[in-house]
Amino acid sequence: MIVPAFFFVLGLIVYPAAWGIYFAFTDKVVGRPEEFVGIKNFLWVLGWPDFGLMIVNTLVLTVAGVFIKAIVGMTMALALNEEFPLRTIVRGIMFLPWTVPSFVAGLIWKWLFDDQNGLFNWGLAALGLISQPIPWLGMAATAMPAVIIVVVWKGFPFFGIAYLAGLQAIPSEQYEAAQVDGANALQRFRYITIPGLQHVILITVMLSTIWTANTFDLVYLMTGGGPSNATEVFTLLTFQLGIQNGRIGDAATIPLMFLPFFAGLIVILTRYMMSREEA
Repeated sequence: MIVPAFFFVLGLIVYPAAWGIYFAFTDKVVGRPEEFVGIKNFLWVLGWPDFGLMIVNTLVLTVAGVFIKAIVGMTMALALNEEFPLRTIVRGIMFLPWTVPSFVAGLIWKWLFDDQNGLFNWGLAALGLISQPIPWLGMAATAMPAVIIVVVWKGFPFFGIAYLAGLQAIPSEQYEAAQVDGANALQRFRYITIPGLQHVILITVMLSTIWTANTFDLVYLMTGGGPSNATEVFTLLTFQLGIQNGRIGDAATIPLMFLPFFAGLIVILTRYMMSREEA
């Protein structure tokens, strides 16, 4: 019964991945046969002038994005777990950003940050806080924070949904007993909520780290990697080399270089979760 699904996964994942690994060790260019070049592509990527900046940008986007999404998602889950009027409607509204297609979200936020017709500059000017428009996406100092804001806005409902489901699985008797024993809200959060959500937190952080590090569409739509490569991330460089320039070999090298990081993260968290279950 599982044979059809096995071959489906094999053809959908393993086959393309194998070709990608193979191309990383060749000089494959669109329109001509490839030749094996060994690690030449890896050396070229490492010697690329802005390779270090690309790594830093990817790390900043990933770490800041995941951290803020986790904080906002936890706040959202704690708030929506309480009883209040129209709670169901509010829950639906809070989950909307996750349902918006990335293409639409990127265009909307690009307009909001626009230096000529954007809502943010218009509002700040109307309040008298600025005398001239600010090019949010045109300055290196503000472009990456703007992208991070959009990544957080698009992704925090995932954390909120996961944490809310985890909160509802924690027996209410634990909170009641802790309150009777004199534990305040912070102590109940630290000693009941966090341990009860530990596995959920680990899984959401792991998945979001992989997804955020692979962010392409929002960065491409909002800044295209600019200004001056201030928002250049490894997915964008892969697209530029492989799709725009047809250099398949060089493009396949970049994600392969990040593969050990993602694989190591998955292995470490999986072993940690298994060890906690055995304990």
